[in-house]
Amino acid sequence: MVKVALDEDNNWIELEKGSREGLYVDGIHKKNLDVAKGIIKKDWDMVFVYDGMEGSGKSVKCMQDAFYCDPTLTVDRITFNPEDFEEAIMKASKYQAVVLDEAYGGLSSRGAMSSVNKKIVQMLTVIREKNLFVFIVLPSFFDLDKYAAIWRSRALIHVYTGDKFTRGFFKFFNTDRKKTLYIEGKKSYNYFASKPNYIGRFTNIYPVDEAAYRKKKTETSMKAEDNNRVFVLSISKKIKQDIVRNIKEKSLGLTQLQIAEIIGVTTMTIYNYTKDDKSDISENDI
Repeated sequence: MVKVALDEDNNWIELEKGSREGLYVDGIHKKNLDVAKGIIKKDWDMVFVYDGMEGSGKSVKCMQDAFYCDPTLTVDRITFNPEDFEEAIMKASKYQAVVLDEAYGGLSSRGAMSSVNKKIVQMLTVIREKNLFVFIVLPSFFDLDKYAAIWRSRALIHVYTGDKFTRGFFKFFNTDRKKTLYIEGKKSYNYFASKPNYIGRFTNIYPVDEAAYRKKKTETSMKAEDNNRVFVLSISKKIKQDIVRNIKEKSLGLTQLQIAEIIGVTTMTIYNYTKDDKSDISENDI
């Protein structure tokens, strides 16, 4: 590995062997990132994808690379949902890095993945015009939209664990090899469908404020869970109301206790609903 840090002019320099300061960057990987830093200034953008099992360290690796490409990176440009990602993209200046880290909780549902894909595709034009570095973290490369996965991303960095779940390993797939991987491996999520260009190592060093990062990550997750809970409860109330109304209109001859047991509410809820001029079940009753 190569040990690197910033000098007083904000340029990356290699540190002497044995120094404890700075960020560790694999030598071959560093050369590729240096190429990307040069190309983006020729009116290009740079979109990189990171994936791997939960807990493998893909978020840390992604932040390290983003910080290497853009030393001005802060937690403000590390986002955890499509809305904040769009806002960060719009506020970012030329050649800055923006991270969309959907590794935490958001991509467990097909609907959430669809939302993320739509936002990524929508923002690709803006990313191109502003010449930005964009780093996308997700559980699996194969869940990414085909256009973004094959045609718009520059590389895939697949993070994995070694023997005894040792963290700090990654595989690098360039444009051609990730295309082959996506086409040949998507059906069975086979990461051996294409050979990586190289394998590298990294260490568990946070290039940004770790406490601030974790706080933002937790707060975003809690907000998402609260929104989802409200949505589910809203759907649940409507379903219960419709069932009670259906049973009542069809005059099935069921007792209030039987109706209550069918939909999982109290008999008092059914009584209140079936009283004269009572058209809805109170939100407080369910």
